[in-house]
Amino acid sequence: MSRHLFVSIAMSGAAACASAAPMVSVDHPEAAQTPAAKPVTTSLLRTGTTISGQPLKLPQGPAEMAAAAVDLPAGARLPLHRHPWSRFVYVEKGRVAIHNRVTGATVEAAAGQALAEVVAQWHEAEALDGAAARLVVFDLVPPGVVNMEMPPK
Repeated sequence: MSRHLFVSIAMSGAAACASAAPMVSVDHPEAAQTPAAKPVTTSLLRTGTTISGQPLKLPQGPAEMAAAAVDLPAGARLPLHRHPWSRFVYVEKGRVAIHNRVTGATVEAAAGQALAEVVAQWHEAEALDGAAARLVVFDLVPPGVVNMEMPPK
C-alpha cells in the first residue's frame, strides 16, 4: 500500500470517527465522553541526547519504525548489548535500572517515564524491586535491520 493511500485512508477514518456521536457504554454509562471532555496531552520527554549525553543517531536513507514490548519478569536482566541507532523506551510497568558498562553510570526509570537509550555503548538492564517490568521500545532503523547487537563470544 502506498504511503499516500495509507495516509488518505487513515485521515478518512479519523474524520469519520470525529464526526460520530459519543459512544455510551450500557455497562458503564458514567464512562461516556461528554461533548465538553477534551483530550489531554502530557509531555513525557523531549530530548536531543541519549541518557549518557550522546546526540541521537538515526539511520541515513530509507528507514522503518519498529516497536516492541519487552517483558522482564521479577529479577530478570536484559543481557549485555548495544544499539547502533537511537532507541526510545517507555516504561509501561515496574522499575528498571540500566547499567552502562562504558561510562559506569546507572540510570533508573519507573512506570510512566520515557528515555532515549545509549547508542553504541554496551549496557544491560534489570527489573527492580522484585517485581516484573514492561518496556515499550521504538527504533528507527534501515529496513529489515534489528537495532540490537550482542557482544562477540
